[in-house]
Amino acid sequence: MSDGTNRIQILFPLLLILLLWMLSACAPIIYTKSQLQGGLLSYYEALRMMSVEELEQEQAMLRVSLNHAEIPCDQLRLAMLLWMPEFRLNNDSETEQLLKDFFEKEKTPAIQDKQIAWLLADEVQWRKKIQSHQQTLKNQLKEERAISLNLLEQLTKAQSTLKQLKNIDKNINAREQEISTPSTDKIPHEPK
Repeated sequence: MSDGTNRIQILFPLLLILLLWMLSACAPIIYTKSQLQGGLLSYYEALRMMSVEELEQEQAMLRVSLNHAEIPCDQLRLAMLLWMPEFRLNNDSETEQLLKDFFEKEKTPAIQDKQIAWLLADEVQWRKKIQSHQQTLKNQLKEERAISLNLLEQLTKAQSTLKQLKNIDKNINAREQEISTPSTDKIPHEPK
């Protein structure tokens, strides 16, 4: 009897996890029972606890899964993973496409899944606006630096010209001084 009880104790949590996963279309694939019950928000929580290496493994697994069968919830999971700080800088366009595909393919998503997808889509759009604004500021800064460099070159030329003019003026003043006060060296000396 204890052998049968042990089997039931082992199989019951596994069956419960399988049942919960089947009931929740977007429940995570390989996490704890409490995370499975929470759906995508728990999946996000699990992602936050992963190391970069684990996130990369999860990303590879989701990509393989999507290559075999385009499951809308896997698209949403991958979009969420690509939205993580470790990946999001270079993956906004892919995240945006995954979310678009999710909305096109998942005709009746669970309300929570739809809300999360909209939240991710809004966040991606917000980041695109920020990046566009940053690019505009970078371009303005580049233009201002070019203008500053040009002005600096003009200032350097003007200072050089001014220095030359001062030297010319100094030479003219020295010659005028020589003309107005002749040198005693050039005056013939009378014998004493």
